[in-house]
Amino acid sequence: MIRCTYPSLWWFGAVAALLLLPLSVQADGIEPEPYVEAEVEPEPEIEAFVENEAESVATSDAPNFGSKLFDCMVLRPLGFATVLIGGAFFLPAALLTSPGGMESIEYAYEIFVASPVEHTFKRPLGEF
Repeated sequence: MIRCTYPSLWWFGAVAALLLLPLSVQADGIEPEPYVEAEVEPEPEIEAFVENEAESVATSDAPNFGSKLFDCMVLRPLGFATVLIGGAFFLPAALLTSPGGMESIEYAYEIFVASPVEHTFKRPLGEF
């Protein structure tokens, strides 16, 4: 004889069904109001600060030390693992896509091998 050890489980399902029921209801015929951004006149000293800040940001496009360190210590090893895993997945993908012709094999190569290799080895250090 099998006895139900959770007799109150039926009401949990009923409550969950009642809570999920309104999710399928869509609001047809209701259109959102368009967003209009109000124009605000900037103060002269703030405008001069923003221009100076924009000039300093434009001149310093080089990545900083922290981004280079993060790229070298975290992203490059993960990228190398992605290259190895992508190479392993490319072989079955090439076999499965071979009936589609050479274009589908090249597409699988681009996805599984070329893109991870380019991201890992050819990208400049610190640039994401």
